[in-house]
Amino acid sequence: MNFKKWLENFTIGTDNVNSQIDGLYDKAKYAIKLVQLYVRSSPANKELLKNISTIAPLNSSVYGLYNSAENKALIQNDIRFKFDKNLIKNNDIQKLPYEVIKKHIPDIDEKQIRPTDVIRVNVQKIVRELGDSPNTIIEIASTIVHEATHEMEYRNTGQTNEIGPKKAEEEFKNWVSKNWKMISSQIPQVNFISTNKASS
Repeated sequence: MNFKKWLENFTIGTDNVNSQIDGLYDKAKYAIKLVQLYVRSSPANKELLKNISTIAPLNSSVYGLYNSAENKALIQNDIRFKFDKNLIKNNDIQKLPYEVIKKHIPDIDEKQIRPTDVIRVNVQKIVRELGDSPNTIIEIASTIVHEATHEMEYRNTGQTNEIGPKKAEEEFKNWVSKNWKMISSQIPQVNFISTNKASS
């Protein structure tokens, strides 16, 4: 593998993510590493975490949340004149999916658009239900995959629903099951014996 390929493999997705969930569960960082490993394992997954800048906590009844209102595409050059005045006035241009920007400005350099999208994970709920266990790490990771799929669908089409994210989550869990030996060797911290049981 040449250096360029190696660099691409190790600088995609959440490598530079602002993880705000690590303080809630000391092994949450391994869930992020697990998702990074999944992304690197297949070219089909390479777009999954491309625009996620922040994984934030969630206090809710659900495991995760993707809210397109938290999206921002920081556009480095002033290209606002190409968009509708209402978008500029309300600053909604920052929330436009990449495909919409490309439609209006087909020759835009991707490097001019720096997304800063947020997904949220209810780490405390997952830990409460599953305890301190490898399953907790997997569930946090699969929630990241689910919510990142919402973000990716919205970025590419301007809309999202539960079909794609649920399928992506299932594919991720199947991948984990089939590749546990490799995962354990790459991220040994995921293979531990639980000392705490989930509360019933």
